[in-house]
Amino acid sequence: MRQRGNVLRPGAVGVAGAVMVVLLSSCGASGDAGSADRLGTSAPSVAAVTPVTPSSGSGTDGIAPTDGPEGAIGRDALRAYQDWWAAQTDAFSRSDSDGSQLQVYSTGKALSEALANLHQLHEAKLVMIGSPRNSPVVKTIDIKADPPTAVLSDCLDVTGWHQTDATTHETKAPQQGLTRYGATVSLRKSGARWLIVEFKREVDRTC
Repeated sequence: MRQRGNVLRPGAVGVAGAVMVVLLSSCGASGDAGSADRLGTSAPSVAAVTPVTPSSGSGTDGIAPTDGPEGAIGRDALRAYQDWWAAQTDAFSRSDSDGSQLQVYSTGKALSEALANLHQLHEAKLVMIGSPRNSPVVKTIDIKADPPTAVLSDCLDVTGWHQTDATTHETKAPQQGLTRYGATVSLRKSGARWLIVEFKREVDRTC
């Protein structure tokens, strides 16, 4: 059963955003990006950042309800999504990261793409510094599906997140890089944990 209603946002946005858009290539065309489940692994601890304020054209209508059982489930999904980005931010900031923390919050296409981006960073001897910003909301929740699923809509701003040389720390920003865009995120439940399954950036959607 899909639930829709008012905007559901986290009270404080953790480190989150869109590392895929700044890794090694420009983003003039649309594409996907994202990060399986290792239950029992603790989440990384990171500082909070200021959330993005979506514009009037960001498409935040038709949002899941904020109260009742669906609201509580939606907040859990949002926390999992923010923790996923926190794990990516940490992994991409270190040249010695093996990406194991990415397996805590994601699976399938999302995980494989995140690991591929991490590998590309290592191959290019680059790391990410700074932090992105975002403003996710829950669009739909299907609690009767097996397993339950959720879809989030996000507005991502990577202006303050840069790829740099891992040794010299010189900024190596790609040309014509897109710095703010919308994204749709698919999640599914695995036991007690929400996992990110797919992260699809929507470069043509303003936010």
